Amino acid sequence: MAHSSDDKNRSDNEAVKQLADTMNKLMRKPSKAEQSSMQIYGRWTQDFITFLLNHEQPYAQAIALNQTNSILQSKATESDPDALQVYFQNLGQHINKLVKNETLTIETLQILEGLCFQKELDDDCNRQALLDKQLQLYPSELSVYLRPIQLAVEADNQDLIANLMKVMSGTGQFSMVDYLLPEFIDLVKNYIKNNPIPEEALLRQKNDNRLTRELTEQQIKLLEQHHAEYMPYEILQAMRLALPIPAFRPLKNICQSKPEHSPECLYIANILLNKSNATLSKAMGHILNLAVYELNNHQDMLAASQANQLRLKKYSECLSQALDANQKFEDLYDQDYTELWLTAEDELQRLTNMANYLFKKRQAEGADHLTDPASCQVQ
Repeated sequence: MAHSSDDKNRSDNEAVKQLADTMNKLMRKPSKAEQSSMQIYGRWTQDFITFLLNHEQPYAQAIALNQTNSILQSKATESDPDALQVYFQNLGQHINKLVKNETLTIETLQILEGLCFQKELDDDCNRQALLDKQLQLYPSELSVYLRPIQLAVEADNQDLIANLMKVMSGTGQFSMVDYLLPEFIDLVKNYIKNNPIPEEALLRQKNDNRLTRELTEQQIKLLEQHHAEYMPYEILQAMRLALPIPAFRPLKNICQSKPEHSPECLYIANILLNKSNATLSKAMGHILNLAVYELNNHQDMLAASQANQLRLKKYSECLSQALDANQKFEDLYDQDYTELWLTAEDELQRLTNMANYLFKKRQAEGADHLTDPASCQVQ
């Protein structure tokens, strides 16, 4: 057993060392040619973001605000404090203007909420107007109540908590925005088609790929010839990964500590498990069930819920492992595959489709020792 533990420790240490090595390469000081490349790409990106900020589609504006904010937050320590203050004032004003729109999608509102409730916007974003608009447009959407319940907990307003829990338990679905809207994806692709990224702007990215991956001559040739075609997907993926993650903690704390709200917690857990689209929200459904059964000492239900939680965990891990095992560098430049990354559907279904696609592709190539995603089916 000790030998197995030693092997795992060595494997973990090697993974950490490899990650550190990769990060050092990615953070290296750019050469003069790379610096020029990065400046050209920066100018192209600025024009692209400006286009989105001025687009008539509120969702496109929200995504652009989110991207700009992510970049700025990562460089906040290097930025001029006065310029930052002006930026956050403008951000708040832009959000306030968008909130007046009567046709905002739930996806747009979730992005705006994540931005509006940053501490830097305490004085600049009309938070109450945003919350009111969400409740007005989507009263049956569970996600719009997460922020109000958080505020009620922070204010220790027990009456409001009780009312919100009752309303939440009667909602119809939970939408977690871990995808981009199809019309926005088309908008980005069309923009890049009409405003191509200059080839010289991609030098640094190509060098990053060559330095951090062990590429064959054929793969290097693919990188040189097709990286520009892949860039729309890289840009869209970066935007998808920057989408906000819902704050479940206040709800979890209520379900762990307030037995009077246990019935509502079980209803909410059922919505998260059966009427939501993301692995995280489904996992939270199991966590709420576990919290209620443990709090009320329902040992049989607790054991069953733990088994259900473990099944979901193993299933999603198995799909991810099948995807990783069957994936090659060349798949980055397979448009049919990269399109699957961006489908606006249930996350597990998206992962299943991607894993199945690569499995069939490798089969057609005659590869051996493949991991079949069908083996991941929940028992």
